[in-house]
Amino acid sequence: MTDTPELGQLARMMGIETSYWDIFGTFHETTAESRRALLGAMGCDVSSDEAIRYELTMAETRRWRSLLPPVRVIRTGAGAPAVEINVAADAMTRQMHWRIAMEGGEARSGSFVPSALPQAGARHIDGAETFRLDLGLPATLPEGYHRLYVDDGDREENCGLIVAPPAAYRPAWMDRNGRQWGWACHLYGLRSGKDWGVGDFSDLGALAEASHGASVIGINPLHSLFTARPEEASPYSPSSRAWLNPIYIDVTAVDEFADCEAVRRLIASPEFEADLGAARAAHFVDYTRTTTMKMAALAAMYDHFADRHPPSPAPDARRSAFNRFVEEGGPALRRYALFEALQEHFAGSSWTAWPAAFRRPDSPETAAFAHRHRSRVEFFVYVQWLADEQLARAAQRCAAAGMTVGLYRDLAVGANPDGADVWSDQAVYVHGARVGAPPDAFNALGQDWGLPPWNPVALRQLEYEPFVRIVRANMRHAGALRIDHAMAMQHLFWLLPGQDRVPGAYVTYPMDDLLGILALESHRNRCVVIGEDLGTVPEGFRERMAAEAILSYRVLFFERHADGLYRRPDVYPTRSVAIALTHDMPTIRGYWESRDLGERRKIGLIPDDASLRDALAGREIEKSVLVAALRDQNLLPAAGTGDSAGPDLHAVVVAIERFLARTPSRIMLANIDDAILEADQLNLPGTVFEVPNWRRKLSAPIERIATDEFVAELAKTIAAERAGVTTGAA
Repeated sequence: MTDTPELGQLARMMGIETSYWDIFGTFHETTAESRRALLGAMGCDVSSDEAIRYELTMAETRRWRSLLPPVRVIRTGAGAPAVEINVAADAMTRQMHWRIAMEGGEARSGSFVPSALPQAGARHIDGAETFRLDLGLPATLPEGYHRLYVDDGDREENCGLIVAPPAAYRPAWMDRNGRQWGWACHLYGLRSGKDWGVGDFSDLGALAEASHGASVIGINPLHSLFTARPEEASPYSPSSRAWLNPIYIDVTAVDEFADCEAVRRLIASPEFEADLGAARAAHFVDYTRTTTMKMAALAAMYDHFADRHPPSPAPDARRSAFNRFVEEGGPALRRYALFEALQEHFAGSSWTAWPAAFRRPDSPETAAFAHRHRSRVEFFVYVQWLADEQLARAAQRCAAAGMTVGLYRDLAVGANPDGADVWSDQAVYVHGARVGAPPDAFNALGQDWGLPPWNPVALRQLEYEPFVRIVRANMRHAGALRIDHAMAMQHLFWLLPGQDRVPGAYVTYPMDDLLGILALESHRNRCVVIGEDLGTVPEGFRERMAAEAILSYRVLFFERHADGLYRRPDVYPTRSVAIALTHDMPTIRGYWESRDLGERRKIGLIPDDASLRDALAGREIEKSVLVAALRDQNLLPAAGTGDSAGPDLHAVVVAIERFLARTPSRIMLANIDDAILEADQLNLPGTVFEVPNWRRKLSAPIERIATDEFVAELAKTIAAERAGVTTGAA
């Protein structure tokens, strides 16, 4: 495909990077073919050189034709704030006026003459010269989401004005050099004596009370998945990142449960009791059975709620609380609930396969559907209200248990193309591209995550509202938030689905603005931010995260020197979270027993028995390197001191967690899976339904975890190491 200077210039203006270095040190230059394909996915006409020149002219002049940019993000303490404005030459001597409408209702205003402002550039637009000027703003603007209005005498324009703190939230314990520790788990895998086949928000609260002194509980993304397609269980490919998965609602803890005769009849029926017994007994989460049971019970309670608490001029306390939730959720909540009703109506099919009239949330036909089915739409709002109530209660139980941090939530990097987010916000998504990763040390073929990217240009035009909404939603009721693939705030690797011959490329995002918003929301929610920075990390990215008070995410098995030796605990960065393994890796037991290799051979990811033997031999070498690192810290007995068969599994688990507890990392997490010696990993990358990903339950219920001697001793040992108390060698 022919390359031209105009093609390259347009690509750069749209954020497509010219090249990148992969993790192996190989340089990759973005091809002309990739530029054309990605620009086409963004909606640019690249069908001819003439079309490209026209697109370039429009892209270059679009911003110059507007008096104000779409949005301006300002950091406090970063010098005198200003916003760039564009003024035609014949208006340079006019007196103009500005006004800032503050988030809290106050206003500030002033006047200026453009010719007195500093110039930042000039350009001929439509035959006349236009100047870009720096309009100074008050230095004492409060943090928040404001609007700037400028009147040039002929027109008034406005833009978003976001004032953010210099860095993310740092709690007092962090400033006192405190080091917290806690458990990591996946909520769906929790078991208790009263669960309905899946962990729920009540189980999460119970785990907080059975946590043996932990300060934090890290959990998988709680994003809404597909109620009408329950077997699509990956929390990292959600329908919506802004709303909660209703499968986590504890039906018996809903306020309406106690006096709803219909739900009591339902769960007392022989058929329901049989389903409930089967769901509880299953080794893996039966998403279809459990979702069907819960949605039927929730529907019965919604009908009871609607009858007992109808909308009225003077609603009772329960209806008033519901109304406040609806008002706070705004149009985004209503669009989500409408999507849920539509997808149920169309039998779980992708919205791209619905009749054309329903593929947009703003069509007359969609509005008519919402009116005809308003009760069902409100049901899905009610379900979100219940989920939010119960998540809040779980967070309260964490606080009551004395947890310093509390819940540590997880934000996925994107949303499923078939889901509510993409249907609701179509203008911000690039539907012809997918995000992923180039080849790296952990995925030699690269990765296609199947998620459509945000268009960085459209995101800015929307004043970053989709980003604000999602960050705010996931910091709700949380003391910490992990940003999956945090490098996405700087750039994302885009792929073209179905075009394997066209190489992917990185696309730049407005990192400075996104980090400012992240800092603002973290302060408002008093929420620590963790950036998952694994894989291909851009040069300088981790240093920028540290400056932004965002904790790095350090995984023991990846923290090695170039020769494969493990880094000692004391060299871990202070501003980090330390953990042994992720959900995409085998558990400690699975690794130690090489169960993951056997599973890979079984499904063909290891092609033959000879390759398996090689992998097993390599694993023994890897284990010896790990043992050497643990012995270096006197965490395992020296070789030849009575462990001729090698250290036992319990000793290895304790040694690994003590190793991590010694790091200066602000937060250290131990996996509940490893504390109870689970054998099988939660997710095997590169598979979907070949293995039961995102389905394995814990082998021990919470009630047993609360009294388990090994778990209690492990927690005590971790706490002692975190406190700097020497407990001796294993």
